[in-house]
Amino acid sequence: KIMTANPEKILLEQAVEILRSRYPELDSIVLGSFAPGRVNVIGEHTDYNEGFVFPMCLELGTVVVGGRVPSGPCRLYSASKDLEFTFDLDNVKAIAEDEKGEWTSYIRGAVAKFMEGYEEETKTKLPPTSFVGVIVGNIPCGGGVSSSASLEVAVMTFVEELFNYRFEEDKKARLCQAAEREFADVPCGIMDQLISVKGKHGSALFVDCRSLETVAVPLGSGDMKVLVTNSMVKHDLHGSEYPARVRQCKESLEAIKKHFGVEKAFLRDVSKEEVEEAFKAGHMSDLAYKRALHVVTENQRTQEAMRACKNKDWTSLGRLMNESHDSLRDNYQVSCPELDALVDMARSMEGVLGSRMTGAGFGGCIVSLVRESSVDRVKEELTRGYKEKFQRECIHIVSEAGAGARRVEMSLFYPQQHGHECILQANLLKAQGNKYIAQGETKKALERYNRIPLAIKGLVKNNKSEGGMSALGMPKNKDEEALTEQQREEVNKLWQQCHMNRALCYVKLENWEKGIDACNEALNSGSDEFKTRLRRGKCYRKVGELEKVLCCHVVFLSQPLW
Repeated sequence: KIMTANPEKILLEQAVEILRSRYPELDSIVLGSFAPGRVNVIGEHTDYNEGFVFPMCLELGTVVVGGRVPSGPCRLYSASKDLEFTFDLDNVKAIAEDEKGEWTSYIRGAVAKFMEGYEEETKTKLPPTSFVGVIVGNIPCGGGVSSSASLEVAVMTFVEELFNYRFEEDKKARLCQAAEREFADVPCGIMDQLISVKGKHGSALFVDCRSLETVAVPLGSGDMKVLVTNSMVKHDLHGSEYPARVRQCKESLEAIKKHFGVEKAFLRDVSKEEVEEAFKAGHMSDLAYKRALHVVTENQRTQEAMRACKNKDWTSLGRLMNESHDSLRDNYQVSCPELDALVDMARSMEGVLGSRMTGAGFGGCIVSLVRESSVDRVKEELTRGYKEKFQRECIHIVSEAGAGARRVEMSLFYPQQHGHECILQANLLKAQGNKYIAQGETKKALERYNRIPLAIKGLVKNNKSEGGMSALGMPKNKDEEALTEQQREEVNKLWQQCHMNRALCYVKLENWEKGIDACNEALNSGSDEFKTRLRRGKCYRKVGELEKVLCCHVVFLSQPLW
């Protein structure tokens, strides 16, 4: 039984079909979100010790689609559970607390944490709102590839779109982590939520779980593939083993602090030599020693793995993955017979450079680094060998490294929303550009502003144009004609502001020729802002066209000053 990753479009098709049949009363703008699952290449049980991890997003995930309704409770339907549950925004936190540990607490918890973050940042309460939605996903539950984080982040992203309020990425990941800790009762680290939010297409993400700094490293394409094999043994993070490992790490740290008489915040701050010295001095039990030894050596392996991946040293990466599994099996003791058997079989096969369990353990998946030419044969041999040994099927996932969570355009399913989607995307780009300008990051701001014309392509109406042409020099299309007058005014304003902001960036970057072009675009689109004319005059002066400088200032001085 072979499983390959599907693009989110398939999930959206399913979700929209259910939405239309289940909630026919929905006649507002339909919104959508997607958040991926992940596979951790290396760096296991280090995130809650503020260490290092090296995950990548899968092209499997969770979508949420829905919209506002005039009244009634909020209703969300899960396709995988065939279950609808309801809540009001004013009681969602209380319900999530009452249902702590239940599957629905992941969703209600994410909504509650959005509200908490919103009120903290805006100092205002969310307005009373009713909405309906459908949740569809294709991540194996209990497989160690982060179905829970995908669900939390997808719901959070959907609610962000619903209220048109978006958090910084790190804050968003922290809120989703808090939802799982507080309402699902899982003492998880930050890795799963952070990679689902911040994943980069085509790359694994090396993450410092203390600072949340990330480094994107290309992986999963070309000659080497990442093969994920699901043992179909489901793990349960609510059980005693996962919280026990978290507790044992804290106990190990206390023993090391006591031995050395110094303060250390997490095992991330401890060296292998310190662990061994504290153990030899009799301050640590055998169990505490094994737990600490895994964490400190896994942090070292993860940093080495990132460097190996950067250098395309696949042999070293495979070796480090093998060492990681051995430590998880022997020192951290979170593997199981099925995972060990799959890893042993994979390592024995030609074309496999390394293999290890991935995720929290106690079941779930293994991840293998496989040469592209060997992938199909390795999948077939693993499937056959696993079934012979355990009379059970395994499922394989071959996925490129996917991108992180995002809003999804719904105009493919609701064409009448195309104008709305374009305006929304342009406003997002403008807000990002304004943020970068305020931070002094002019190049990043310019990159965002330069994308705005593409976002509203064809929507700009130029009343002075002839022959049915838009302001972009293209034939007017039905998208422009479908805009309301209010939308058309907003598009024209966005168009003008975009070019004024582009002009500002080019002047800051001292790119005078492009500054002139951007000023002309702004003025041709109807802007007569004095600053734009002054910027154009400055650009002309810098390129030596003094006559045009004089013209700019004459026009400026001819404007009324009251």
